[in-house]
Amino acid sequence: MDNNVNNIKPNINVNLDSCSYEIYIKNGIVNKISSLLSKKTENNKVLIVADIFFKDSIVKKIISDLNNNYYIVHVYFMNAGKGNKNFNELLKIYAILEENNLARDSTILAVGGGVIGDLAGFIASTWYRGMNLVHIPTTLMAMVDSSVGGKVAVNYRHTINAIGNYHHPIFILMDLDLIYTLPDRDYISGIAEVIKCAIISDKDLYGYLEMNANSILNREEKDVIYFLSKAIKIKISHVLGDVRERGKRLLLNYGHTLGHAIEISTEKNNQEQYRHGEGVSIGIIAVAHIATKYLKISGDIEKSYLKIMKLYGLPTFVNTKMLEINRDFLFKQCIQNVKKDKKRIGGYLRLILSENIGEASVYKEVPFKYIEEAFKYIIK
Repeated sequence: MDNNVNNIKPNINVNLDSCSYEIYIKNGIVNKISSLLSKKTENNKVLIVADIFFKDSIVKKIISDLNNNYYIVHVYFMNAGKGNKNFNELLKIYAILEENNLARDSTILAVGGGVIGDLAGFIASTWYRGMNLVHIPTTLMAMVDSSVGGKVAVNYRHTINAIGNYHHPIFILMDLDLIYTLPDRDYISGIAEVIKCAIISDKDLYGYLEMNANSILNREEKDVIYFLSKAIKIKISHVLGDVRERGKRLLLNYGHTLGHAIEISTEKNNQEQYRHGEGVSIGIIAVAHIATKYLKISGDIEKSYLKIMKLYGLPTFVNTKMLEINRDFLFKQCIQNVKKDKKRIGGYLRLILSENIGEASVYKEVPFKYIEEAFKYIIK
């Protein structure tokens, strides 16, 4: 085992009301998994829940390191499509935990994007009322969003994250080698979440994203570490003191309510047409449009958000011709799905709106007529 593990310093220390953990953002950090794990638990049983896409790459490295350091490793590979975040997969993994007698001080390693992290995290939160969890996110979106904050969930039928919980990891490993190998579309999708963080909380970060778009798109290491660290710290600051999403944590949903509806409504044969970040990008433009109408603010905010999304090649509207979907049908589907949103209150929707760059607030009684108008605006 690596005796120099104590020299590996975390990039971010997360200190919440109920727990604390470290986030490591480094090249090749997965090669230190056994050493870091040995500092957290004496139990040597591990279950890796992983996206099958990484079977012959990062997962092979993790297994090799664990086996070389006397860990007993079980592996469950799965297809990481959104449709697989369900009870069928859940029960298969519970069976592995039971058959191999994994206790609550053993560890689940979640290796993949948001689907894997949410599913494995939900299992970790419920097995013996909570076992060790380590997130190893493989996408920028998962690094900046789903792996941080403790939200874990599975889908139920057509409702995203209908059954969920809160469960924090014992540490998170963000290997920069994964960032450099991401397809452009997935990388840019993750940037949408960083833009969202800047919009709700950090005008300086927003300016940085505007000024350094070229080097960020080229994935310069210093830029990646900078915006990733800033976005994660913004998320943590909103989670702190509001783990169960009753106050300021709600601001993190900016653009998500309408964006989620777009994601679900445009699926074909259980295949997504928009990545999560792409849905958020369109959702941000939709709520910016609502803000100009409902709050009667300057349209310059919406223009700025349109500009930065286009700077990164992110979508700002739904092209029904390209998707080969009837516009009226899609509109009705979006309205139907947004009415399922957990932020609904009676005939109103609790919505996060931005009045200025770097600021956002929760508005509890936004009439549905504004939601309808926004969908008509973004669905072309």
